[in-house]
Amino acid sequence: MPINRKRRIFRPDGPHFSAPSRGVTTIVLATALVVAGGAWFGVQPSQAPASGAPPGHLSAGSAETRVIDGNTLLLRGRTVQLTGVRAAQRGVACEMSAGERVDCGSAAANALSGLIGGNGIDCALNGAGEAGRPLATCSAGGRDINAAIVASGWARAETGSTELQDAEQRARKERRGAWAGSWAEQD
Repeated sequence: MPINRKRRIFRPDGPHFSAPSRGVTTIVLATALVVAGGAWFGVQPSQAPASGAPPGHLSAGSAETRVIDGNTLLLRGRTVQLTGVRAAQRGVACEMSAGERVDCGSAAANALSGLIGGNGIDCALNGAGEAGRPLATCSAGGRDINAAIVASGWARAETGSTELQDAEQRARKERRGAWAGSWAEQD
C-alpha cells in the first residue's frame, strides 16, 4: 500500500452506504409522530361531558353509576367527590346506642346508594378536592344527594355550606344514622 494514499481511518474499505436524504428522514419522522400521537389520543379517557350536558356537568344513568363510599361516586368511569360532604371510610367502626358495632363507612356507602336508588344522576362540577378529584354537587331523582346524605346522619358537613351544616345539626338532634351512636361523642 503506498504511503501517500489517503485513507479514512473510521471507514472500512468495501461497500459504502450513504445517509438517507433529508426529505426521506423528514417523512419517516413525521409518519412516526402521527402514528405515536394517534396511539396516545386513542388511549386517553374522554373528559367530554355527557351528550347534551354543558361543560362542567356530568350525567350518568343508573347502570353507569357506582358508589365508592359515602361521599365518592364513579360516574361513567370518572371519580367525583361530593362537595362539602365528609363520610367515614369503609372499615371505620361506630358503636351504636345499643352497644352494637357498625361499619360506619359501609353504612354511609349503603345510605348513599339508597338515596340514589335506580335513578340517573346529574352533577355540577365545581373545582377539585385535595386528592385532585373533581368536586360535585349532585342530584338523583330530583333530590340533592349532597344534602340528603348529611341529613341521613351518615356523613358530616364540611365548613362553608350553611345548608349542609343545618342538615347535620338536624341529623344530630334527631340522632339519625351514625349520630345515634359514637359519632355523637366525637366532637
